[in-house]
Amino acid sequence: MKKIIIAIFLLFIISAQVSFLLTEASAQAGSQTDTLVVSGMAKQKAADYAGAIEDFTSAIKKNEPEVLKYLREIEAYDKKSAFDRAEQGIETPLIDINLAMPYYLRGSSYSAAGNTNEAINDFNTAIKINSKLGSAYYERGKVLWSMGKREEGCTDLCMAGGLKDSSAKNMFDAKFCWKEAVLAANGASSKIPLNDFQGALDEIQKAIMLCPDSARFFAIRGKAYLGLSKYELAMNDFDKAILLNQNGVDAYFSRGVAYYSKNKWQESFDDLAKAILLDEKFSDAYLYRAYVCEEMDKNLSALYDYQQVQRLKPKDPLAFYKSGLIRNTMNDPKACSDFRKAASMGYSDAQVYVNKCNAAEKEKGK
Repeated sequence: MKKIIIAIFLLFIISAQVSFLLTEASAQAGSQTDTLVVSGMAKQKAADYAGAIEDFTSAIKKNEPEVLKYLREIEAYDKKSAFDRAEQGIETPLIDINLAMPYYLRGSSYSAAGNTNEAINDFNTAIKINSKLGSAYYERGKVLWSMGKREEGCTDLCMAGGLKDSSAKNMFDAKFCWKEAVLAANGASSKIPLNDFQGALDEIQKAIMLCPDSARFFAIRGKAYLGLSKYELAMNDFDKAILLNQNGVDAYFSRGVAYYSKNKWQESFDDLAKAILLDEKFSDAYLYRAYVCEEMDKNLSALYDYQQVQRLKPKDPLAFYKSGLIRNTMNDPKACSDFRKAASMGYSDAQVYVNKCNAAEKEKGK
């Protein structure tokens, strides 16, 4: 099945290549009037990729010394820390971004001719010269995908989409990358209940890299950070998730739990109440809100929430045990019924109270 997908993908690349290239190149070349570039584009349109490569190579050689000098300077610049750059007064190397175009066009011709390594090298150079050349990211992403490097390819498509390359965004959404991101996110979600928080973090980082505007993905990463006791990072992610989706139940719930872990009762209550408002069958949200209500000395509210958990999860003994404890402080005779229910489902702590209930009832019956 994967081979079929790749084959279809390659066919898509070749069939769409020529018309896309000419449109993009014409739009981005701007003042690029080199006759060699114009000639190469014409040959590219006629599918004469060897001829196009020859023309683009000749155009590249005219400015090659300047480009190579820039590449050496930018490499040295990247190796310096921000502090060193400031201390030593090192400025960002500059170059005419139009010099990226012949590399981009030659890379596209190499790609269409099936010379993937040469294509990648040219796209790399084009991007180093002009980091905002969205079409170069798009073309490189397609080549990487055809080589089986799906995550790298999707990252490039995401970058190109962010640079307003509509073709890249459509391909990202409709073809491959969203599915890849969802698979990574689902893998992360499955690790959190197992307390494999680092594993979950590793997986969800891939998903966010592929799709950096998903509220669900940030909510999952927030949970992973919370499990790793990285509270501030967790809260930042929950805030992002809620900002991206005001109806994200999971983000409100998770942030409510995070606030609870920091003893911020009112903030926790508000978020958990919002989660319940969005999903009235969210039993865990009722459970944690009950915990919060107890901390705020709102025992009747806590009892109500425990009863909702009992209704939604009738085979979970914890809520019966907790409601029994509240009723016990209120001298409510229904406490014994709650304790017996919890004990019958194997909750050992409840058995102590069942014994007390039995003793009290026996004493009363004398």
